[in-house]
Amino acid sequence: MKKSLKIWFIGVILFGLLVGTSQSDSFAASSKKVLSTEFKNGLVSFMQNGKYGMLDKKGKVAIKPLYEEIDQSERANLIRVKKNKKYGFINQKGKVIVTPQYDFTEVGLNNPIIVIKNNKYGLIKTNGKTIVKPKYEEIGRFKNGVAYFKYKGKYGIIDKNGKVVLKQTYDKINVNTGGVFTFSQNKKHGLLNKQGKVIVKPVYQSISHFENGTFKIKKDDKYGIINTCGKIIVTPKYDRISTLFNGFAQTMIKDKYGFISAKGKIITEPLYDSVSVFRRGLAPVIVEGKLGYINTNGKVIVKPQYEEAYDSDGSSLYEFWQDAAVVMKNGKYGVINKKGKVILDFNYDSISLFNKNGLAIISKNKKYGLINTKGAIIVKPTYEYLRAATYGDGEFTGNFVIFKKNNKEGALNSKGKVIIKPIYDRIDPFQHKGLIRIMKGSKYGIATSSGKVIVKPKYEDIGMFYKSENYITFISYKGKYGFINDKGQVVVTPKYDQVGAFKEGLAYVKKNGKAGFIDKKGKVVIKLSYY
Repeated sequence: MKKSLKIWFIGVILFGLLVGTSQSDSFAASSKKVLSTEFKNGLVSFMQNGKYGMLDKKGKVAIKPLYEEIDQSERANLIRVKKNKKYGFINQKGKVIVTPQYDFTEVGLNNPIIVIKNNKYGLIKTNGKTIVKPKYEEIGRFKNGVAYFKYKGKYGIIDKNGKVVLKQTYDKINVNTGGVFTFSQNKKHGLLNKQGKVIVKPVYQSISHFENGTFKIKKDDKYGIINTCGKIIVTPKYDRISTLFNGFAQTMIKDKYGFISAKGKIITEPLYDSVSVFRRGLAPVIVEGKLGYINTNGKVIVKPQYEEAYDSDGSSLYEFWQDAAVVMKNGKYGVINKKGKVILDFNYDSISLFNKNGLAIISKNKKYGLINTKGAIIVKPTYEYLRAATYGDGEFTGNFVIFKKNNKEGALNSKGKVIIKPIYDRIDPFQHKGLIRIMKGSKYGIATSSGKVIVKPKYEDIGMFYKSENYITFISYKGKYGFINDKGQVVVTPKYDQVGAFKEGLAYVKKNGKAGFIDKKGKVVIKLSYY
């Protein structure tokens, strides 16, 4: 617990050190005010003389710079601070709620808050009232009103009011899942309820949460499933039970594989040489090197007869990511539907993964074309280059594909119609409203999903549109930054040396070495007087 809190804390420190542009060490100790880059809960931090304070949205000092650290959580009116190497809490007006006295605390999102002093754990309320003075060797996270604690080397259970529900009794109490704890005694594992009552005696080699109301157990080196009453749902007979994926887990006995459901229902006993995961109700299975499919009842939908197909990045094309899957036969690629019907014959040298819009690129004799999940050939393999419209590791996906001609990029829509002529050096999807980022030379512009150019390529860079930023993104022009909306309208003329994203309606800006904040209309709301 303490280790995980410290890792989080280190991340916060690094963020604090890196806000805005990189600051020299002399700034931290000078009287210059160094501004953070984002508002949260109506406040933004700044640093002066090596101490942190906070400003409100009018630029007024809400919290004086008195602290070595200052951290906000989603709980707006409780802010963790560090002073004289000790942690405490203040509110948004700077009033001290908990005098800095602890070696470490949680950030303040949870109630109660776990605090640490002299390597001992205690609890306080969000109003600052002490619930339990630091005396425990460990306290776990609270769920369903209870948490485990460690005292004098043994574990018990405590509630949110500090009442001991179960005195320190066991060698270890572990994960709290929905008010049910796993615990161990004499190297054997069982279950406790939130009242501290043993509901499954410690008789297992291991026990871990499986799904709501069920747990995976290990006994005599075999795995099974029990419920919270200790009733065996799946007999411990498997060499392995995987974690759940889409409601199903893989089982294994002597290198053969099967499936069980989240409720422990046996879908199929381990019969197969290999299995993959269920997607859209079907799972690939392998028998003697041949690929087939079963449904969620274990029924064979497609007899094993195909070869596994992979994308160039190793993605399993043969899984049903969409309503069609790519498979191979005699070294050639084709497509089947969920009924097992071949909807695209095995005539192709490669087929890409179907994207989110149900499009895939096919190749034959080094020429490329386009298909959909119905197996319909939208574009015959006639292009020398086609690529899917994706950007940012697949984060953005457009309903079009990109082709090249004379080393210039153009775009085809999902019906194969040319919507952008091949005159650009790079095309990428914004995804939002079907917008497309176009690049000519080293300049960027914006086109609509129909190919209409709404911003000519003239910017050195254009950011991506995000809902969290009100679909306003940055633009760079002649080395200066401004903002543009999703209609292609410039809302802030490029004149700043640096900008941040819009958060809570305000964006960080910096010009001539001085920083401040502007609103979505470009009005300066916090003067550029900070560093």
